[in-house]
Amino acid sequence: MLKLDKNIGSSFYKLKKEDKEFEVLSNHKVHFTHHVTHYYSGRNAIYALLEEITSTKSIRTIWLPNYYCHNVKNSITKNFEIIKFYEINPFEPDSGFNFENFTSVNDIIILNNYWGLYDYNYSDNPKTRAIVIEDHSHGWLSKQCIHSKADYCIASIRKAYPIPLGAITWRPKLKKIAFYENGQDVAMEKAYEYLKASLSSKRNFIKTNVTDSAKKHLAYLAKGENCITESNSYVLPKSKVIDDINKYMFFDPNEIKQINLDFLYNKLQETKTFKVIRRNGFTSFGLLLLFNNLEDFTDFKTYLIKQNIFPANLWPSNNLDLEWKYFYNIHVDFRYTIDDMAFLAETINNWIYKKQN
Repeated sequence: MLKLDKNIGSSFYKLKKEDKEFEVLSNHKVHFTHHVTHYYSGRNAIYALLEEITSTKSIRTIWLPNYYCHNVKNSITKNFEIIKFYEINPFEPDSGFNFENFTSVNDIIILNNYWGLYDYNYSDNPKTRAIVIEDHSHGWLSKQCIHSKADYCIASIRKAYPIPLGAITWRPKLKKIAFYENGQDVAMEKAYEYLKASLSSKRNFIKTNVTDSAKKHLAYLAKGENCITESNSYVLPKSKVIDDINKYMFFDPNEIKQINLDFLYNKLQETKTFKVIRRNGFTSFGLLLLFNNLEDFTDFKTYLIKQNIFPANLWPSNNLDLEWKYFYNIHVDFRYTIDDMAFLAETINNWIYKKQN
């Protein structure tokens, strides 16, 4: 069996310009011309957009997808009382979902570009439909992100790059005036320092294999994420956060992802235990695997972790009334080579073989 000298998945680590990973990422640039507004996190960005819209227009209902990050749900429901949830299957991007049959012009609807595979067909005339906010956090720089016709867009780009914090909003084809509240967000300032320390500690682990650094990066990561949860503002971020965003946001992570994904799609064995969620012509956020059996789902993760592969469960707090609902993402981004993908494919195929025999 192939050997792996680093882990696959899990959180990012700090990059330096001399790193091969940085070279791979920075060699792929994209033409993104929208005027963006910077925020600490995706939650802060959505909060700002909803405050901006509701301060100028009487809104009847804010519609959220039933399948969404629980932290985002909690943040929105904490600050707004006019929330309703709509049903959507996040694993069927070709379903032809249409929100115009249950919303009105006095509503706001948040549409999630699930895993970079979803696009939505709705009226170009904003006067005849609900106000649309598209969340491209898991589909950053996808074609539907770049060419969106939504009224507003948001992306938590810290999910795509090795930066402590960072999110943006924009209005497609329109110049955006920054919308912030006055004040200081102490929780976010603490989060930045913790997550910056996590990135540095994980770099030490990845580059020098110092075991103690692995424990440190996980501790810093947990503290940082807890601070983000404490935050409830939409203030202007510190300049160092904006600088981080501007340094990375024009690097396209999708080209190398697609190369790695195509390799995996060709190498993975057929199985009835899970489905690979993909869509022709679209680059997914990572390797997306959907299970219908909780025992298999748990066993799969346990097996992979023993091989230093770390699947992320997205999102466990959502209780979907679906047969296939247990969902993993495995990162396959610019950190990884084809040799890494060969190891990943072989490990998954070994698990499949074990289940079948």
